Parts: sequence; structure tokens; C-alpha cells
Amino acid sequence: MAEVRDKIIQIIATECEIDAAKIVPEATLDDLGISSVDLVQVMFQIEEEFDVYLADEEIGADTESVGQLLEAVEKLIAAKPA
Repeated sequence: MAEVRDKIIQIIATECEIDAAKIVPEATLDDLGISSVDLVQVMFQIEEEFDVYLADEEIGADTESVGQLLEAVEKLIAAKPA
């Protein structure tokens, strides 16, 4: 799943105009200055890239860190039918 994480980090970096080196699992969205509007755009890009649907239950107001976002997306990808 390392390539999935790398791609998600690249999406965040591109959409939010953040240096990818600063996007680590421990970083909070607030630390990175990612607004809710930016997060929505990131979610759209992730959905398109990985052909998944990110419902509010998976990614929502309680998502505080990059690590939580990565874990949620990885779970969705793993649950997809082959």
C-alpha cells in the first residue's frame, strides 16, 4: 500500500499546494493548513484516482490527521471487489 500512500500524499500536495515532504501521517490537517474546502477537493481527487466513494462516515469532521485519511482510503481500496 506504499504506492497508494505516496499517490494520496501527492494529491494532497498538488491540491493544497503543500510541500510533499511536510505531509506525514502524524501531521494534522490544521498543521498543514488544509481547510475543509481543500479537503473536499482532495477527496474528489482520491475518489477519481482510486475509484472509491468517500462517504462522510469514512472521512469527515473527525478526520484530524493525514494518517487517518490514509487509513480510511486504504480500507476502502482493500474492500473493493477484485
